[in-house]
Amino acid sequence: MKPHLLTDYKTKKPTNMNTTEKQIIVEELKLQAKLTSQNKLAAKLNISSATISQMINGNHALIKNDMWRKAKVNLRLDLGWKIAENISNFIKITKTLQAVQMRSLSIGISENAGIGKTATYKQYARKYKNVIHIECKNYWSKKSYIKNICNTAGLEAYGTCEELIDAFLDHVKSLENPIIIIDQADKLKDPQLDLFMDFYNDLFGHCGFVLSGVKALEKRILKGVQKDKIGYREIWSRIGSKFYDQIGETTLADVKAICELNGVDDQEMISYIFNISEGDIRKVRKEVEKINMRKAA
Repeated sequence: MKPHLLTDYKTKKPTNMNTTEKQIIVEELKLQAKLTSQNKLAAKLNISSATISQMINGNHALIKNDMWRKAKVNLRLDLGWKIAENISNFIKITKTLQAVQMRSLSIGISENAGIGKTATYKQYARKYKNVIHIECKNYWSKKSYIKNICNTAGLEAYGTCEELIDAFLDHVKSLENPIIIIDQADKLKDPQLDLFMDFYNDLFGHCGFVLSGVKALEKRILKGVQKDKIGYREIWSRIGSKFYDQIGETTLADVKAICELNGVDDQEMISYIFNISEGDIRKVRKEVEKINMRKAA
């Protein structure tokens, strides 16, 4: 079967999203609405509550394809890839997130890219209540960061920075055992990163925190501590003066599980993918997709 393409390159016209894809989106909407509410989900996805309701209730006739695509992207659905939840780092990180959430702990995770941190955070946010997972961006201003964390929590992001922060904190205080996962925190500038301390101080003992990024995050914070840079000793103290160190290398068994789940079961090919991937799950995916494209040709 040939892979589904969103664009017909002969006509340059968008193709319609098929029924199966729409149904996957609907099921995800139902799941996410149960974890929060349709109104909060609408704010998070930047789609009207009425449209969300029509999607969930099967009234699809008037919903355009661009709205379905927007829902898919904002739900962070990856329709062409399956997440292997039985690999070692997925299990370790998930158990750690559970402990952080239930005990209102605060930790830092600083590990190489491609070991599955973000994929695990996304899956955790999909399955558990009161999880606020934000993926930070290099270009964000302080206001952009605050607006995005509000939207991620299902809040309308209107007002001044102070008003948005107050609304966000009030919302989190109302949740039972919340957890805030600040992912790719190494991309934040100092004013945005400093807000972690304010959030922590106001929500201490009530909310769990994960400050996560690549190895550069640890280097940056340690360098800030050594230079006695404003705010860095406080951040270091609030994550327990250490970074989580239980994440291991991607194993052959992990690569095997990922490959087989996504349609590649030739053992020689799996060994080849393991050897060239260098522990990077993104490289594993790239090779698997190459194989599946050749099969579909």
